[in-house]
Amino acid sequence: MRVFLKLSILLASYLLVAAGEDTRDEENSWQTGMACTTCACQQRSAHFDKESFCMFSYFPSRAYKMLWFSTPTNFVVYIRNIESNTHGNYYMTICDELKCQYLSSTEDQVFLFTATKKVIMYIDMSTSFEVQYYVGCDVLDQTDVVVGREAGSLFPQPGYCWIVIPRLYNKATTQHTAATNIFLSHVNVPENSRLSLKNVLTGELLLDFKNYTNFDVTSLDKSESAITYQTNKYISSMFLFTVVKCPPDACTDISFQLKVQALSHDDSECFRRKQACVYGLPEEYDEEQVSCGDEDEEETCDAFEKFEEEISFSGPQPLADGSRVRDFALYHTSVIL
Repeated sequence: MRVFLKLSILLASYLLVAAGEDTRDEENSWQTGMACTTCACQQRSAHFDKESFCMFSYFPSRAYKMLWFSTPTNFVVYIRNIESNTHGNYYMTICDELKCQYLSSTEDQVFLFTATKKVIMYIDMSTSFEVQYYVGCDVLDQTDVVVGREAGSLFPQPGYCWIVIPRLYNKATTQHTAATNIFLSHVNVPENSRLSLKNVLTGELLLDFKNYTNFDVTSLDKSESAITYQTNKYISSMFLFTVVKCPPDACTDISFQLKVQALSHDDSECFRRKQACVYGLPEEYDEEQVSCGDEDEEETCDAFEKFEEEISFSGPQPLADGSRVRDFALYHTSVIL
């Protein structure tokens, strides 16, 4: 704790602003933002590894790095690909202004720190890892997520971003979410601006907006392996909706409506069967052929009914003859779970 206070005072008086090359939000890249190569980072999103830490002790070999923002806000830190030679001892201490967490497990980790100006990481230099972090995002770890932003309104957090952990049950230690449908409607993007929707855990770019879009929808499958969250919980899906860029005088013109539908395993299975039959796409599944007889068409699936309610309200309009919109999967094929 004495070292923590000493470093905090030193870095507060002389902040080294992080520098590096910008990393594009490319599909399947876990990296977002710039590579932070200095002792202290103040970008709203950046990535780094142990090589950019600053040494403060050689015997034993210890180093530190600080994430900093000018006002209290949220920090989300994703630590991955951890390789440690400390034989079960603590290899990293990660602290905000009030408390510290001590890491000995080599499982991937996600940490959320709220209402703080800084997060400091202390490491044993024999450990290797990668870090992606986000600062100033509104974090929604809950069921029934709805985010509506009107043009001209203030942003709830300084990072112009939203991180969502879709849940079936609030405050559960395990997420239980097998898949997630994400609906975006009335997306207004000013000129020379860009919004994106990204899977935080895998890096997959799900949606990208550069102009006005009336409606779009995509799905997020859970990761194959659960990720440790806040040291004693587990999550398998997490996404970021962010303003990638906007002219300073146009940012407040951004508007959208975001809704999230979390699906259990049973919900996901019935949704998949029902969607394949209603939209006429059984050929999409090579390993599992879906039979669409009368019995299947009459199957009740609350998840699919809620999905159809949402797209009928905000999405593609019915055909001229009033029949069901059967080409919706062509409108956005990523909805297929």
